Amino acid sequence: MSANAFAGSCDQQHVNVLRQKASVYNDVITDAAIKYRINPALITAIITAESCFQNEARSHKGAGGLMQLIPATAKRFGVSDRFDPAENIEGGTRYLRWLLNRYGGSIPHAVAAYNAGEGRVDEYGVHVPFEETATYSRRVLNAYSKLASSGRTRTAKPQAVAKAKTQPQVRVIHASYRNQAPSATKTPEHWPWDNY
Repeated sequence: MSANAFAGSCDQQHVNVLRQKASVYNDVITDAAIKYRINPALITAIITAESCFQNEARSHKGAGGLMQLIPATAKRFGVSDRFDPAENIEGGTRYLRWLLNRYGGSIPHAVAAYNAGEGRVDEYGVHVPFEETATYSRRVLNAYSKLASSGRTRTAKPQAVAKAKTQPQVRVIHASYRNQAPSATKTPEHWPWDNY
């Protein structure tokens, strides 16, 4: 069965349903997240859009497994069995970290490249002119938004709302660029996930 048949509109499901589906792989996702310094919600969002947590998913382009690795990408990032969940998530996360490094930490660019390839993102930027990539990016970012939230909403104080309407809000984002995957030799007590 194709990956699109599995993933479909999986990102539209309630966040609790997505978390339940991901729970089988939580340990592997967390280990990969720590090793490659990626928010586990982003890894889970990629899996949501790629396979909807169906390890046996295969695409018409030859991609396979949870993070839908094609054979060349699997080989490039050290995956010998694309249908082994641990290997697939490790390799897919390593590739995602490589893309984040390549694009200066930009999640939209890395997500588009995960689908369309870095050559197309290098050529067109984040707006790759393929409907498949646009749909894919929307699905990943929708799932990521749900999964990264704590599930709680805060009520702003009236003064803060009035101030926000009159003053523009500026958000500074700091990103670092690295050419290779980070070493996993040190494990800090708290990992600062990518906050973009």
